[in-house]
Amino acid sequence: MELKKEVHAGLEKARYYVVEGVEQILSGNCDEMHSVSASPGATALAALALLAVGRGFENAQQRGIQWLKQQQRGGWGKFPGDKPDGELTQLVRMVLMGSQGGWKAKLKLLAQARYFSSLILTLGQAVVPGLEGPTKEEILLPKILEERVITKLPMYGRPIIVAASLLATNSREGTHKGIQYLLETQMTDGSWSEDVIVTSMSILALLSKGDYSEPTQRAGQWLVQKQYLSGGWPAFDQLKIWAMGWTACVFGETVQNPSDVPWLLQTVDWLKKGSNIDGSYGSTPPYTHPDLDDTSVALIGLHQVLGEENPLGINLLKQLQNTNGSWGTFPSFHGIPPEISSGFPVYIPSVDVSIHVLEALWRSSRSQYEGISRGISWVLDQQDEEGSFPSSWFEGPVYSTAQVLELLYKWEFSWRRWSNAGQIYRSRTRAQEFLINAQSSDGGWGSVVDTSLALASLWRNAKVIPSAIFHNGIRNLLRVQTSIGSFEASFGGIYAKGWNYEEPLTTALTAIRALQRYQRLYKASFFR
Repeated sequence: MELKKEVHAGLEKARYYVVEGVEQILSGNCDEMHSVSASPGATALAALALLAVGRGFENAQQRGIQWLKQQQRGGWGKFPGDKPDGELTQLVRMVLMGSQGGWKAKLKLLAQARYFSSLILTLGQAVVPGLEGPTKEEILLPKILEERVITKLPMYGRPIIVAASLLATNSREGTHKGIQYLLETQMTDGSWSEDVIVTSMSILALLSKGDYSEPTQRAGQWLVQKQYLSGGWPAFDQLKIWAMGWTACVFGETVQNPSDVPWLLQTVDWLKKGSNIDGSYGSTPPYTHPDLDDTSVALIGLHQVLGEENPLGINLLKQLQNTNGSWGTFPSFHGIPPEISSGFPVYIPSVDVSIHVLEALWRSSRSQYEGISRGISWVLDQQDEEGSFPSSWFEGPVYSTAQVLELLYKWEFSWRRWSNAGQIYRSRTRAQEFLINAQSSDGGWGSVVDTSLALASLWRNAKVIPSAIFHNGIRNLLRVQTSIGSFEASFGGIYAKGWNYEEPLTTALTAIRALQRYQRLYKASFFR
């Protein structure tokens, strides 16, 4: 009974925290407590870029420097509070020294910008599973700009590689073409790819090759807009579509009549207006490049609340399925967001993305669409001997395994009619066993996100799972809830090159869903 009361109180706090964040997103003014975590690496590069741009940006640059000083823990890691990382620590120290030593030190620092490119040039070399990327020889100018080479990278990742290649070269060969590429790919808001790291590197690349004050001033203004009051910068702008899509999905599970919840209807309207004209979504409307993961989550949320299909988005997902049955993250596209048309190739096929696409298609088509069967077969083939599934955009196997298990349970009404029914059943059993065995002695599965996803997926087969697994897992979540309703940071999301980040609204939403489902078991007198 005591745990029941604690769950109710924890849910109330968590819901208030998320609703507060949603209302901030709707108003266009989201604070740092509800936003993607600041990044030492991104902050160092942004501060260096503003140092290079010069006059008018001193205040923002110095605030970034002060934030970095506050984060020092014998060095700097991939996220705040992380153990020191050698490359990032060296980068931050160089930026701090250059910012404090007068103009001679600053000029010396900017002259060493070539070093910074070495931190980035590995981005295209199998940093993310499923991304082939250019070879070490191809990644430098002028080869990187050859069509057969640059098309190995998703459009989102091309400017940063070109910028890093410009910084890495002392040769004139290919330099003019590289500069032109950056000038042509700068977005209308002043950024490159709506990304702090890409924009910072592009500023440094342009200013290392000449006087490009107009585009770099616009880019500098964009960086200033993305700086937090604390002085830090996130690795990229935000994940607003992701947060709003999951908000609609998670709250939609328990809201009986959406018309009684004005902010939820506003969330749905916001999502409807946030799509590109081809039905795709990026991470933050209206500028970002399309991403099939964000697209799927937006469609899942819309369907959960409205109970109706989004034909444009669903058809796009169907059209962009790979021949092997998988889905990738970044589709190619023509035009400038939101006026775009997405198509093949689609980069970085992954279990993470395929699960979410299948969820979106399942909600609209159920088993009638044959592409679902091919997608399920591809996902099942990725299961390893331990019963787990790999993830591309989140650390650890629990993230994907729990979501695959949840998805497979939804086929219970029809899976016996499938030709691969036996494989589905065996895979589901092995995934469930993996999750049960992976629970730690403290009741959790590692991060808040992993613990929440594991509990939510096991809930669907609670009748055969020891109740202590749920009780201990829920206690673990409640122990790491903060006074404002959020939860201990997971830092499990992966930016390229492993600069981890936290998206606190999504972390809270995964916990809310687990707590809600546990509460439903209590209300059904499941625990006796």
